[in-house]
Amino acid sequence: MSTEPRGLTEQPTTIGAAGQDRQRADGSVANHGDVRTLVAWYVIAIASLVGFVALTLFIAGPGVFPLDGPLLERATSYSAYNGLWNLISNAANLPLIAIGVGLVVWLFVKHRRREAILTILILVAVTAGSEAIKQLIARPRPPGSDTVVPGVVYSYPSGHVLEVTTIFGIIAILLWRSSQPLWLRAGFAIAVVLFIASVAIARVAIDAHYPSDVLAGLLAGVGVLGLFAVLTSDRDPATRGTDGTHASD
Repeated sequence: MSTEPRGLTEQPTTIGAAGQDRQRADGSVANHGDVRTLVAWYVIAIASLVGFVALTLFIAGPGVFPLDGPLLERATSYSAYNGLWNLISNAANLPLIAIGVGLVVWLFVKHRRREAILTILILVAVTAGSEAIKQLIARPRPPGSDTVVPGVVYSYPSGHVLEVTTIFGIIAILLWRSSQPLWLRAGFAIAVVLFIASVAIARVAIDAHYPSDVLAGLLAGVGVLGLFAVLTSDRDPATRGTDGTHASD
């Protein structure tokens, strides 16, 4: 009969029934689904940012984006709805700034300092980067455009689309990672996609941007979201307490 003390016996490992889990260095468990999600965000970030750079180089050169003319003509043909388009466009301006500030304050209040600081850096980089590229490309707004944005002269890329994608996208990522009901997380994500699409259409419909401007804003915004998701990838349910807060913050 073995007299080996129980305390020296091999400890059971935390492995899922199908062997889908792996042990983290800190003792928590992450499954292969987490790894696939992280890889997907890497792909999204790289593909979107490469697409943005390629489009920017194309616009900066002698090339003409083939869909700009037809799509601009089609969108501006709905001028009867300009009241609605302006309302949507304005919703992605000053109210968006308040939402961004509120998000940062909420993260600090919840002691999620790393995410709060990263959000601040991203929002500053997005705002400054958008204006820098506008000055670099110096693309005039569409002919006949009477759009007036204080301090913003040029068209490429669309700052409205870039910023609404970034801010609401970050909120959607944070909500998706929370313990809220699936219907709420999925519903908000769908609403964000629809709102971003509405802002993109509105900016073209009121003759403020070419379609390639809003496409550039979308690509840059999705790329930034990919980076945010990757840089906060350890903020998954396996590292949270039962109250949804992060133990390492």
